[in-house]
Amino acid sequence: MRLDEAQSRAVEAPFGRFLVVAGPGTGKTRCLVERAARLLKTAPTDSVMAVTFTKSAASEIRARLQAPCWVDTFHAIALRMLREQAYPFGERGFTVLGEDEKPGMLEGLARKKEMRAFLGSVRKTKQGLVLPAGEYQDRLTAARLLDYDDLLLYACRLLDERPEALRLYQGRARHLLIDEFQDTSSAQYALARRLAGKDVWAIGDPDQAIYGFTGESFDPFDAFRRDFPDCITLNLSENYRSQAVIVEAAKGVIAANPAERELRSRIKAGLPVEIAAFDTDRQEAEMVARSIEGLLGGSSTFTIDTLWARKESESYVYGLKDIAVLYRTHAQARLLSGVFERSGLPFKAFGRPSSAQDIEDCQAPVPEGEYISLMTLHRAKGLEFPVVFITGCEDGLLPHAGCPIEEERRLFYVGMTRARNRLFLSYCRKRLLYGKTSRPGPSPFVKDIQDELKRLREAEPPPKRRPDPRRSQPTLFDSQH
Repeated sequence: MRLDEAQSRAVEAPFGRFLVVAGPGTGKTRCLVERAARLLKTAPTDSVMAVTFTKSAASEIRARLQAPCWVDTFHAIALRMLREQAYPFGERGFTVLGEDEKPGMLEGLARKKEMRAFLGSVRKTKQGLVLPAGEYQDRLTAARLLDYDDLLLYACRLLDERPEALRLYQGRARHLLIDEFQDTSSAQYALARRLAGKDVWAIGDPDQAIYGFTGESFDPFDAFRRDFPDCITLNLSENYRSQAVIVEAAKGVIAANPAERELRSRIKAGLPVEIAAFDTDRQEAEMVARSIEGLLGGSSTFTIDTLWARKESESYVYGLKDIAVLYRTHAQARLLSGVFERSGLPFKAFGRPSSAQDIEDCQAPVPEGEYISLMTLHRAKGLEFPVVFITGCEDGLLPHAGCPIEEERRLFYVGMTRARNRLFLSYCRKRLLYGKTSRPGPSPFVKDIQDELKRLREAEPPPKRRPDPRRSQPTLFDSQH
């Protein structure tokens, strides 16, 4: 498919400082790849550097470019620089401390329940490019260990202290491209700012900045405009992923966040967003499973009569890998997993990234076999599925109590825009979570969806299964589960 007019402007922009604001489904990665490929036609391969947010994204871009230019994450770039320059411990080298190894370094320094807060404080200090004083950092230094935040801190120090290293790596980043720019932390931005020359091209979507849980509030778009007042902003607003109803519904939700944005679908309107209320979380899980059976082509009377599986409203039969069930907290996965297992539905549950290292290491869960994907909304970022269920759309859960409402709205927006064809939202009147029973109301985000774009359904008690003599024979799901 040819580039549209806005994509062509972004790809073919002359050398300079450019911010490309690109909504969901507008072809961000494709534009970055096309931009890099265009540069490589005339520029040396060792002068083009592309920075991505995850290792899987870096692998994808390298595979699509088929060129030996430098494509990596911020942390991987920092690590390579430190290794090549034998910094900060000289030829003795160092080892990178994994997130799961940090508790061992805190023995005797913080109680288990205090570790998260302690490490959050350490990370905040290092994001400001300051080495924290104290026993924890002393232990790292004595053992020649660097944690993930140290990589960025020391890479910046290296460039500040060694002019020859700065010249070397600025040459390697003569043409600097940055993907998923909205997720750039202050320390990552500090490294990019040191590397940046006269040709910097950054692409991202402020409405998809959802990693505030890492403990930092930083706007790289504002920083870029401040540091490069001559920069030019370009916009990608044509969504090629989702049907128009989904795009318009998502816009209705994100509109409450202050910003100037444009987004429109290039695909037909499609079916309304289905919204269902259930009495309990168990009923919700059961009905999601039954609805999926219908989308997979289930033909029993039970499946056809369930709340969402309406044969007359869906002309396409989906496959297992076409469907994702999303939720706000990983604790919600337990009930869903149990129901899916009893139903014979093949599935795989993915965890929620909880640290900078977890986020970067997240590999896109491309199915190797046939299964339904269960994952948190955070984990779903960057992915897309023909059918998406978002469960637990309840006030206090989504948006999550105590979290910034604007970021929670962005998280819901990300979840909605993962869907290509169908979007199902559900909430419960009573939910058991973390050993406590709550009676939440529907999420205010659900109310933000325009009436003409959604279809509300009140759940009835799920019908009991009738004995099926065929269950004594192997089924499709028996052979795959």
